Amino acid sequence: MKRKKRPTLADVARHAEVSSATVSRALRETGPVSQDLRQRIEASMIAVGYTPRGQSRNHPDKGTLALIVGDLLNPYFLEIAQGVQDEADSREVILTLYHLTDHPQRQQQLLQKLSKPPVDGIILAGLTPFTELLTWQKHHKTPVVILNRRVSQPGVHCIVVDFESAMIRATQHLLALGHTRIGHLASPSTGEIAVTRQRGIQTALTEAGLALRPEWCPIVPPGREVGGGFQAMRVLLDLPEHERPTAVIAFNDIIAVGALHAIHSHGLHVPQDISIIGVDDIALAAHAYPPLTTISQPKYHMGKLAVQTLRRMSENQSGMSSNCTFLEIPLIVRESTAPPPM
Repeated sequence: MKRKKRPTLADVARHAEVSSATVSRALRETGPVSQDLRQRIEASMIAVGYTPRGQSRNHPDKGTLALIVGDLLNPYFLEIAQGVQDEADSREVILTLYHLTDHPQRQQQLLQKLSKPPVDGIILAGLTPFTELLTWQKHHKTPVVILNRRVSQPGVHCIVVDFESAMIRATQHLLALGHTRIGHLASPSTGEIAVTRQRGIQTALTEAGLALRPEWCPIVPPGREVGGGFQAMRVLLDLPEHERPTAVIAFNDIIAVGALHAIHSHGLHVPQDISIIGVDDIALAAHAYPPLTTISQPKYHMGKLAVQTLRRMSENQSGMSSNCTFLEIPLIVRESTAPPPM
């Protein structure tokens, strides 16, 4: 089989429509190059998969990792980041944290940073990778681990929590307490996680001969999880008492905290009037008022596992034939759930 030719500086020059000397000057910083031209050359390097000589990858125990997250305000991701950091430190790996938005310019800037020099591995938390990042990964052959998103591509491994099964258990917990009017404070996202979580609730209700009514599934406004949880819960509280849910499953713990505030401000009590379940088991959940029943994710363990998985991918160890690792997660029952009011 013919070996694929390694991209050269001349390939970059042709793609950028400049001379090889100009590309060399930009890379070595041996002469003046405008910012616009430099950005065009860097974009061409990414496009053709060019890596300057001398920037080859280090051994995975002495390399560099990038952790990319989509929401730095959610403490859920901080616990993941702690696991990543501790595992990286134990392997003497340099870790860089990036916050990614869906703005195209921000995405392009991220690709440029990942390329100078190329990192040895990437972990994505709470994000679906954008197309250009997957193209970059394919060119650079950089191992990527994605948490709670499924992507089928060589060199990409997914660590996925079984949210559908967890939501079934959460709903069954409420059914066992005697609830028949169960609502859901839904994510504004239409992605895989949001769909899977709601499907779990629907499955459990269907098996019990019940339905998840659309008016009991208000959507939390995007970008405002605590305040959004408050607003979405107020939508349910505005329904007549005999028409509103007696139990609610929130998309995550932050939204559940907002819902708790809305219920208390309405003059009602949790769980005497309404039961609440969250998702994630962030540290705040155990100290909410009342302590929150929630689905617990092994956040710190997921961070450590992501670094360990990248190492195995880099070393081509056996046992990586599957591109996905599935994790079961428990329901932690605390004081925010109880039988419905009589």
